[in-house]
Amino acid sequence: MAALSAYIKTITALTIFSALACMLMPDGSFRKYVELVLGVLVLTAVLNPFLRIFGTDKGYMELGLLQNQARMEKYFLSSEEYEEIEQQRVTAAYGQVLEDRVKEDLAQKYLDIEWVNITFCQDIDDEDYGMIDSIVIGCADEDAGKIQTYAAKRYGLPEEAVSVEK
Repeated sequence: MAALSAYIKTITALTIFSALACMLMPDGSFRKYVELVLGVLVLTAVLNPFLRIFGTDKGYMELGLLQNQARMEKYFLSSEEYEEIEQQRVTAAYGQVLEDRVKEDLAQKYLDIEWVNITFCQDIDDEDYGMIDSIVIGCADEDAGKIQTYAAKRYGLPEEAVSVEK
């Protein structure tokens, strides 16, 4: 009950102070800024108990930030794990760019190319790292044999490493 009484007294005092300050301010452009600041002050005083009830006051927010930081450290315990995750991201991005470029290149000669799926060497220690191993091409109505032969010659692969699906 004492807390409620103090809350009401604080809001009343801030409201009276804001009203007096606004009445004493001369008309002009500075007055609207003072009214804004005083309004935010009253609003903060009104909302403060509700923020504490729902756990979003400053103390809880700082604790939440520390908990998030602890979670991040838990997920990335070692540089090896972080390096592995980054390598997976780089590999996925490289594969997507490679597929997009091969699709664009093939679509210049054959208009019915719908999609391209590429497998490539992902072993970092291998000297063929990043080189195309096989290509699967999806097309609508083009001659599959012509596309297979063209793609194999174009990318230096044996014809068995290139397949065309309709």
